[in-house]
Amino acid sequence: MSKDRGKALIGENLSIALDILLTHKMRSGLIILGVAIGIAALMGMVSILLGLGESITRRVRAAEATVLMVSKFDFMVGGFDEAMLHRKEITQDDAKAIRSQCPSLHHVGYVIRQMGTFYTLRSGNEKSRMIMVMGVEPALMYVFNVEMELGRVFTDEEVFHRSKVIVLGQSPRRDLFPNTDPIGKTVKVGSDEYRVVGAFASQKSLFGSLGDNFALIPCTTYKTALWREFDMRSVYAVVRDGVSVEAAKDEVIRVMRARRRLRASQENDFSVTSFDAALELLGKITGPIAGVLAAISSIGLLVGGIGVMNMMLVSVTERTGEIGLRKAVGATRQDILWQFLLEAGILTGLGGILGICMGMSAAFAVSALTGLPSSMSVFYIFLAVLLSVSIGLFFGLYPANRAARLSPVQAMSYPK
Repeated sequence: MSKDRGKALIGENLSIALDILLTHKMRSGLIILGVAIGIAALMGMVSILLGLGESITRRVRAAEATVLMVSKFDFMVGGFDEAMLHRKEITQDDAKAIRSQCPSLHHVGYVIRQMGTFYTLRSGNEKSRMIMVMGVEPALMYVFNVEMELGRVFTDEEVFHRSKVIVLGQSPRRDLFPNTDPIGKTVKVGSDEYRVVGAFASQKSLFGSLGDNFALIPCTTYKTALWREFDMRSVYAVVRDGVSVEAAKDEVIRVMRARRRLRASQENDFSVTSFDAALELLGKITGPIAGVLAAISSIGLLVGGIGVMNMMLVSVTERTGEIGLRKAVGATRQDILWQFLLEAGILTGLGGILGICMGMSAAFAVSALTGLPSSMSVFYIFLAVLLSVSIGLFFGLYPANRAARLSPVQAMSYPK
Protein backbone atom coordinates (compact mmCIF):
# COMPACT_ATOMS: atom_id res chain seq x y z
CA MET A 1 0.00 0.00 0.00
CA SER A 2 1.43 3.38 -1.03
CA LYS A 3 1.78 6.19 1.46
CA ASP A 4 -0.70 8.36 -0.44
CA ARG A 5 -3.33 5.60 -0.45
CA GLY A 6 -2.66 4.94 3.24
CA LYS A 7 -3.21 8.60 4.09
CA ALA A 8 -6.38 8.67 1.99
CA LEU A 9 -7.76 5.60 3.77
CA ILE A 10 -6.97 7.04 7.20
CA GLY A 11 -8.66 10.28 6.21
CA GLU A 12 -11.69 8.42 4.86
CA ASN A 13 -11.97 6.21 7.98
CA LEU A 14 -11.56 9.24 10.21
CA SER A 15 -14.36 11.03 8.38
CA ILE A 16 -16.66 8.01 8.67
CA ALA A 17 -15.86 7.64 12.36
CA LEU A 18 -16.66 11.30 13.09
CA ASP A 19 -19.94 11.07 11.12
CA ILE A 20 -21.03 8.03 13.15
CA LEU A 21 -20.15 9.69 16.48
CA LEU A 22 -22.09 12.82 15.50
CA THR A 23 -25.06 10.73 14.38
CA HIS A 24 -25.31 9.07 17.82
CA LYS A 25 -24.66 12.16 19.97
CA MET A 26 -26.31 10.94 23.16
CA ARG A 27 -24.63 7.54 23.13
CA SER A 28 -21.25 9.02 22.24
CA GLY A 29 -21.62 11.79 24.84
CA LEU A 30 -22.29 9.34 27.65
CA ILE A 31 -19.23 7.26 26.76
CA ILE A 32 -17.08 10.40 26.56
CA LEU A 33 -18.40 11.51 29.96
CA GLY A 34 -17.64 8.11 31.54
CA VAL A 35 -14.03 8.20 30.36
CA ALA A 36 -13.73 11.89 31.29
CA ILE A 37 -14.78 11.23 34.90
CA GLY A 38 -12.15 8.49 35.28
CA ILE A 39 -9.41 10.66 33.77
CA ALA A 40 -10.54 13.71 35.78
CA ALA A 41 -10.28 11.79 39.06
CA LEU A 42 -6.82 10.55 38.13
CA MET A 43 -5.55 13.96 36.98
CA GLY A 44 -6.96 15.78 40.01
CA MET A 45 -5.22 13.39 42.39
CA VAL A 46 -1.96 13.51 40.43
CA SER A 47 -2.06 17.32 40.42
CA ILE A 48 -2.43 17.56 44.21
CA LEU A 49 0.27 14.91 44.83
CA LEU A 50 2.69 16.62 42.44
CA GLY A 51 2.00 19.97 44.08
CA LEU A 52 2.63 18.60 47.57
CA GLY A 53 5.82 16.88 46.45
CA GLU A 54 7.20 19.94 44.70
CA SER A 55 6.30 22.17 47.65
CA ILE A 56 8.08 19.98 50.21
CA THR A 57 11.11 19.46 47.95
CA ARG A 58 11.36 23.19 47.22
CA ARG A 59 11.16 24.12 50.90
CA VAL A 60 13.75 21.55 51.98
CA ARG A 61 16.21 22.48 49.25
CA ALA A 62 15.66 26.22 49.66
CA ALA A 63 16.41 26.13 53.38
CA GLU A 64 19.35 28.36 54.23
CA ALA A 65 20.82 25.81 56.66
CA THR A 66 20.68 22.10 57.40
CA VAL A 67 18.56 21.28 60.44
CA LEU A 68 19.13 18.23 62.66
CA MET A 69 16.46 16.76 64.93
CA VAL A 70 17.22 14.60 67.97
CA SER A 71 14.16 12.63 69.05
CA LYS A 72 12.98 9.49 70.82
CA PHE A 73 12.67 7.69 67.51
CA ASP A 74 12.59 8.64 63.85
CA PHE A 75 9.21 10.25 63.19
CA MET A 76 9.92 10.90 59.51
CA VAL A 77 11.35 7.67 58.12
CA GLY A 78 10.34 4.14 59.03
CA GLY A 79 7.97 2.79 61.66
CA PHE A 80 8.41 2.16 65.35
CA ASP A 81 7.72 -0.73 67.70
CA GLU A 82 6.73 -1.15 71.34
CA ALA A 83 10.36 -1.05 72.53
CA MET A 84 10.87 2.34 70.91
CA LEU A 85 7.83 3.74 72.70
CA HIS A 86 9.48 2.89 76.04
CA ARG A 87 12.76 4.64 75.28
CA LYS A 88 13.92 7.47 77.49
CA GLU A 89 12.50 10.86 76.62
CA ILE A 90 14.64 13.64 75.19
CA THR A 91 15.13 16.23 77.94
CA GLN A 92 16.04 19.89 78.20
CA ASP A 93 19.31 18.78 79.80
CA ASP A 94 20.05 16.85 76.59
CA ALA A 95 19.61 20.09 74.69
CA LYS A 96 22.01 21.87 77.07
CA ALA A 97 24.62 19.12 76.65
CA ILE A 98 24.36 19.21 72.85
CA ARG A 99 24.60 23.01 72.92
CA SER A 100 27.79 22.97 75.01
CA GLN A 101 29.53 19.86 73.62
CA CYS A 102 28.78 19.96 69.89
CA PRO A 103 30.82 22.78 68.27
CA SER A 104 29.57 21.74 64.81
CA LEU A 105 26.06 22.94 65.76
CA HIS A 106 24.53 26.26 66.76
CA HIS A 107 21.05 27.56 67.60
CA VAL A 108 20.21 24.44 69.59
CA GLY A 109 16.60 24.53 70.86
CA TYR A 110 14.33 22.25 72.87
CA VAL A 111 10.73 21.63 71.69
CA ILE A 112 7.69 19.95 73.25
CA ARG A 113 4.48 19.45 71.31
CA GLN A 114 1.40 17.28 71.45
CA MET A 115 0.30 15.02 68.63
CA GLY A 116 -3.38 15.28 67.75
CA THR A 117 -4.19 17.84 70.48
CA PHE A 118 -5.25 21.33 69.47
CA TYR A 119 -6.39 24.37 71.40
CA THR A 120 -8.82 27.20 70.83
CA LEU A 121 -7.34 30.46 72.11
CA ARG A 122 -9.68 33.10 73.55
CA SER A 123 -9.39 36.82 74.14
CA GLY A 124 -12.51 38.61 75.37
CA ASN A 125 -15.33 37.58 73.06
CA GLU A 126 -13.00 36.48 70.28
CA LYS A 127 -11.72 32.96 69.78
CA SER A 128 -9.27 31.39 67.36
CA ARG A 129 -9.62 28.34 65.22
CA MET A 130 -8.08 25.10 66.53
CA ILE A 131 -4.30 25.49 66.61
CA MET A 132 -1.21 23.66 67.84
CA VAL A 133 0.51 25.08 70.93
CA MET A 134 4.20 24.17 71.36
CA GLY A 135 6.66 24.71 74.17
CA VAL A 136 10.05 25.86 72.88
CA GLU A 137 13.31 27.56 73.69
CA PRO A 138 14.02 30.89 71.94
CA ALA A 139 16.72 29.29 69.77
CA LEU A 140 14.01 27.54 67.76
CA MET A 141 13.19 30.85 66.04
CA TYR A 142 16.73 30.93 64.65
CA VAL A 143 16.64 27.26 63.68
CA PHE A 144 13.71 27.84 61.35
CA ASN A 145 14.49 31.48 60.60
CA VAL A 146 10.92 32.61 61.29
CA GLU A 147 10.04 36.27 60.80
CA MET A 148 8.33 38.44 63.40
CA GLU A 149 5.51 40.71 62.32
CA LEU A 150 5.09 42.41 65.71
CA GLY A 151 6.81 42.37 69.08
CA ARG A 152 9.53 39.93 70.08
CA VAL A 153 10.34 36.36 71.02
CA PHE A 154 10.30 35.45 74.72
CA THR A 155 13.71 35.55 76.43
CA ASP A 156 15.87 32.94 78.15
CA GLU A 157 15.01 34.65 81.44
CA GLU A 158 11.29 34.19 80.75
CA VAL A 159 11.98 30.53 79.99
CA PHE A 160 13.89 30.17 83.28
CA HIS A 161 11.07 31.79 85.31
CA ARG A 162 8.33 29.84 83.50
CA SER A 163 6.66 33.06 82.48
CA LYS A 164 3.21 32.85 80.91
CA VAL A 165 4.04 34.62 77.68
CA ILE A 166 3.03 33.63 74.15
CA VAL A 167 3.99 34.34 70.55
CA LEU A 168 1.09 33.97 68.11
CA GLY A 169 1.19 32.53 64.63
CA GLN A 170 -0.46 34.53 61.88
CA SER A 171 -3.75 32.63 62.05
CA PRO A 172 -4.61 33.12 65.78
CA ARG A 173 -3.29 36.69 65.57
CA ARG A 174 -5.82 37.47 62.81
CA ASP A 175 -8.63 35.61 64.59
CA LEU A 176 -8.18 37.26 67.99
CA PHE A 177 -6.86 40.70 67.08
CA PRO A 178 -7.91 41.45 63.50
CA ASN A 179 -7.84 45.23 63.87
CA THR A 180 -5.75 45.85 66.99
CA ASP A 181 -2.15 45.49 68.13
CA PRO A 182 -1.95 42.22 70.11
CA ILE A 183 1.24 43.08 72.02
CA GLY A 184 0.54 43.27 75.75
CA LYS A 185 -2.95 41.75 75.41
CA THR A 186 -3.87 38.50 77.18
CA VAL A 187 -5.15 35.28 75.67
CA LYS A 188 -6.45 32.15 77.33
CA VAL A 189 -4.96 28.74 76.57
CA GLY A 190 -7.15 26.30 78.43
CA SER A 191 -7.81 27.94 81.81
CA ASP A 192 -4.54 29.92 81.96
CA GLU A 193 -3.93 33.46 80.74
CA TYR A 194 -0.83 34.37 78.72
CA ARG A 195 0.54 37.76 77.80
CA VAL A 196 1.19 38.25 74.09
CA VAL A 197 4.77 39.40 73.47
CA GLY A 198 4.98 38.81 69.71
CA ALA A 199 3.27 37.70 66.51
CA PHE A 200 4.82 35.92 63.54
CA ALA A 201 4.50 36.94 59.93
CA SER A 202 2.93 34.42 57.59
CA GLN A 203 5.42 31.57 57.28
CA LYS A 204 7.23 30.83 54.01
CA SER A 205 9.77 28.29 55.34
CA LEU A 206 9.56 24.57 56.07
CA PHE A 207 8.25 25.58 59.49
CA GLY A 208 5.26 26.84 57.55
CA SER A 209 4.24 23.24 56.87
CA LEU A 210 2.11 23.74 59.97
CA GLY A 211 0.46 26.58 58.13
CA ASP A 212 0.03 29.57 60.37
CA ASN A 213 -2.10 27.69 62.89
CA PHE A 214 0.23 27.61 65.87
CA ALA A 215 1.41 29.50 68.93
CA LEU A 216 4.61 29.19 70.97
CA ILE A 217 5.16 29.39 74.72
CA PRO A 218 8.30 28.74 76.83
CA CYS A 219 9.00 25.00 77.15
CA THR A 220 9.24 25.35 80.95
CA THR A 221 5.80 26.95 81.08
CA TYR A 222 4.47 24.20 78.84
CA LYS A 223 5.71 21.56 81.29
CA THR A 224 3.85 23.30 84.11
CA ALA A 225 0.56 24.06 82.34
CA LEU A 226 0.06 21.77 79.33
CA TRP A 227 2.35 18.77 79.75
CA ARG A 228 0.99 15.31 78.95
CA GLU A 229 2.63 11.92 79.21
CA PHE A 230 3.01 11.20 75.50
CA ASP A 231 4.13 14.62 74.34
CA MET A 232 6.80 14.62 71.64
CA ARG A 233 10.06 16.04 72.95
CA SER A 234 12.85 16.91 70.54
CA VAL A 235 16.01 18.95 70.12
CA TYR A 236 16.53 20.96 66.93
CA ALA A 237 19.84 22.44 65.84
CA VAL A 238 21.48 24.06 62.81
CA VAL A 239 24.64 22.58 61.28
CA ARG A 240 27.37 25.24 60.99
CA ASP A 241 28.62 26.26 57.56
CA GLY A 242 31.46 24.08 56.32
CA VAL A 243 30.48 21.09 58.50
CA SER A 244 29.08 17.99 56.84
CA VAL A 245 25.73 16.61 57.99
CA GLU A 246 27.28 13.22 58.79
CA ALA A 247 30.01 14.77 60.92
CA ALA A 248 27.43 16.78 62.87
CA LYS A 249 25.29 13.66 63.35
CA ASP A 250 28.27 11.67 64.62
CA GLU A 251 29.08 14.41 67.12
CA VAL A 252 25.52 14.44 68.49
CA ILE A 253 25.45 10.64 68.66
CA ARG A 254 28.68 10.57 70.70
CA VAL A 255 27.28 13.11 73.20
CA MET A 256 23.93 11.31 73.54
CA ARG A 257 25.51 7.85 73.91
CA ALA A 258 27.83 9.17 76.61
CA ARG A 259 24.91 10.77 78.46
CA ARG A 260 22.96 7.51 78.37
CA ARG A 261 26.00 5.37 79.19
CA LEU A 262 25.48 3.05 76.23
CA ARG A 263 28.07 0.33 75.68
CA ALA A 264 29.69 -0.17 72.29
CA SER A 265 27.53 -3.25 71.68
CA GLN A 266 24.28 -1.40 72.40
CA GLU A 267 22.26 0.32 69.71
CA ASN A 268 21.22 3.95 69.95
CA ASP A 269 18.04 4.46 71.96
CA PHE A 270 17.40 7.79 70.25
CA SER A 271 17.29 9.13 66.71
CA VAL A 272 19.28 11.84 64.94
CA THR A 273 17.86 12.85 61.56
CA SER A 274 18.19 15.74 59.15
CA PHE A 275 15.30 17.48 57.46
CA ASP A 276 16.53 16.08 54.17
CA ALA A 277 14.80 12.91 55.37
CA ALA A 278 11.53 14.68 54.58
CA LEU A 279 12.22 13.94 50.93
CA GLU A 280 12.52 10.24 51.68
CA LEU A 281 9.34 10.44 53.75
CA LEU A 282 7.61 12.11 50.83
CA GLY A 283 8.47 9.21 48.55
CA LYS A 284 7.29 6.64 51.08
CA ILE A 285 3.99 8.43 51.59
CA THR A 286 3.12 9.53 48.07
CA GLY A 287 4.18 6.24 46.40
CA PRO A 288 1.55 4.00 48.07
CA ILE A 289 -1.04 6.78 48.00
CA ALA A 290 -0.51 7.29 44.29
CA GLY A 291 -0.84 3.52 43.74
CA VAL A 292 -4.12 3.34 45.65
CA LEU A 293 -5.52 6.43 43.94
CA ALA A 294 -4.52 5.09 40.54
CA ALA A 295 -6.27 1.78 41.31
CA ILE A 296 -9.43 3.63 42.37
CA SER A 297 -9.35 5.85 39.29
CA SER A 298 -8.77 2.85 37.01
CA ILE A 299 -12.16 1.48 38.06
CA GLY A 300 -13.80 4.49 36.42
CA LEU A 301 -11.66 4.01 33.34
CA LEU A 302 -12.55 0.31 33.24
CA VAL A 303 -16.25 1.18 33.32
CA GLY A 304 -15.69 3.65 30.51
CA GLY A 305 -13.81 1.04 28.52
CA ILE A 306 -16.60 -1.51 28.94
CA GLY A 307 -19.03 1.15 27.75
CA VAL A 308 -16.88 1.70 24.66
CA MET A 309 -16.86 -2.03 23.90
CA ASN A 310 -20.61 -2.26 24.34
CA MET A 311 -21.22 0.72 22.07
CA MET A 312 -18.90 -0.61 19.40
CA LEU A 313 -20.56 -4.05 19.44
CA VAL A 314 -23.96 -2.40 18.98
CA SER A 315 -22.49 -0.26 16.21
CA VAL A 316 -21.09 -3.30 14.41
CA THR A 317 -24.50 -4.99 14.57
CA GLU A 318 -26.32 -1.89 13.32
CA ARG A 319 -23.89 -1.35 10.45
CA THR A 320 -23.43 -4.91 9.24
CA GLY A 321 -24.96 -4.03 5.85
CA GLU A 322 -22.65 -1.01 5.50
CA ILE A 323 -19.63 -3.21 6.28
CA GLY A 324 -20.68 -5.69 3.60
CA LEU A 325 -21.14 -2.94 1.03
CA ARG A 326 -17.71 -1.45 1.79
CA LYS A 327 -16.09 -4.88 1.43
CA ALA A 328 -17.97 -5.50 -1.82
CA VAL A 329 -16.49 -2.34 -3.37
CA GLY A 330 -12.94 -3.20 -2.34
CA ALA A 331 -12.43 -2.34 1.34
CA THR A 332 -9.98 -4.71 2.98
CA ARG A 333 -10.19 -6.31 6.40
CA GLN A 334 -7.55 -3.84 7.58
CA ASP A 335 -9.66 -0.89 6.35
CA ILE A 336 -12.68 -2.05 8.37
CA LEU A 337 -10.52 -2.76 11.41
CA TRP A 338 -9.03 0.75 11.39
CA GLN A 339 -12.44 2.33 10.81
CA PHE A 340 -13.80 0.95 14.08
CA LEU A 341 -10.59 1.39 16.02
CA LEU A 342 -10.50 5.06 15.02
CA GLU A 343 -14.08 5.47 16.24
CA ALA A 344 -13.17 3.99 19.62
CA GLY A 345 -9.92 5.98 19.87
CA ILE A 346 -11.60 9.29 19.01
CA LEU A 347 -14.36 8.58 21.52
CA THR A 348 -12.01 7.93 24.45
CA GLY A 349 -9.50 10.55 23.29
CA LEU A 350 -12.17 13.23 23.52
CA GLY A 351 -13.10 11.84 26.93
CA GLY A 352 -9.46 12.08 27.97
CA ILE A 353 -9.12 15.73 26.89
CA LEU A 354 -12.34 16.63 28.69
CA GLY A 355 -11.18 14.69 31.77
CA ILE A 356 -7.84 16.52 31.85
CA CYS A 357 -9.63 19.89 31.82
CA MET A 358 -12.08 18.75 34.52
CA GLY A 359 -9.37 17.21 36.72
CA MET A 360 -7.02 20.18 36.57
CA SER A 361 -9.87 22.62 37.19
CA ALA A 362 -10.97 20.61 40.22
CA ALA A 363 -7.40 20.43 41.56
CA PHE A 364 -6.84 24.18 41.21
CA ALA A 365 -10.22 24.87 42.82
CA VAL A 366 -9.31 22.65 45.80
CA SER A 367 -5.94 24.42 45.97
CA ALA A 368 -7.60 27.83 46.02
CA LEU A 369 -10.10 26.81 48.71
CA THR A 370 -7.82 24.83 51.02
CA GLY A 371 -4.34 26.17 50.32
CA LEU A 372 -3.07 22.73 49.23
CA PRO A 373 -0.50 23.16 46.45
CA SER A 374 -1.25 21.71 43.02
CA SER A 375 0.87 21.29 39.94
CA MET A 376 0.84 19.59 36.57
CA SER A 377 3.41 18.74 33.92
CA VAL A 378 3.18 18.23 30.17
CA PHE A 379 4.36 14.64 30.67
CA TYR A 380 1.31 13.69 32.74
CA ILE A 381 -1.05 15.50 30.37
CA PHE A 382 0.41 13.56 27.44
CA LEU A 383 0.25 10.35 29.48
CA ALA A 384 -3.45 10.92 30.29
CA VAL A 385 -4.29 11.44 26.59
CA LEU A 386 -2.29 8.35 25.63
CA LEU A 387 -4.02 6.33 28.36
CA SER A 388 -7.49 7.39 27.29
CA VAL A 389 -6.83 6.63 23.61
CA SER A 390 -5.26 3.27 24.59
CA ILE A 391 -8.44 2.35 26.48
CA GLY A 392 -10.46 2.96 23.34
CA LEU A 393 -8.10 0.92 21.18
CA PHE A 394 -7.95 -1.95 23.71
CA PHE A 395 -11.68 -2.22 24.33
CA GLY A 396 -12.50 -1.46 20.69
CA LEU A 397 -10.22 -4.17 19.34
CA TYR A 398 -12.67 -7.06 19.76
CA PRO A 399 -15.65 -5.28 18.12
CA ALA A 400 -13.39 -3.96 15.34
CA ASN A 401 -11.95 -7.41 14.67
CA ARG A 402 -15.44 -8.88 14.67
CA ALA A 403 -16.51 -6.35 12.06
CA ALA A 404 -13.41 -6.94 9.94
CA ARG A 405 -13.99 -10.72 9.84
CA LEU A 406 -17.51 -10.47 8.39
CA SER A 407 -17.79 -11.83 4.85
CA PRO A 408 -19.32 -9.45 2.28
CA VAL A 409 -22.12 -11.86 1.29
CA GLN A 410 -23.20 -12.55 4.90
CA ALA A 411 -22.99 -8.89 5.82
CA MET A 412 -25.05 -7.63 2.86
CA SER A 413 -27.73 -10.28 3.47
CA TYR A 414 -27.99 -9.37 7.20
CA PRO A 415 -31.58 -8.20 7.96
CA LYS A 416 -31.86 -4.45 8.52
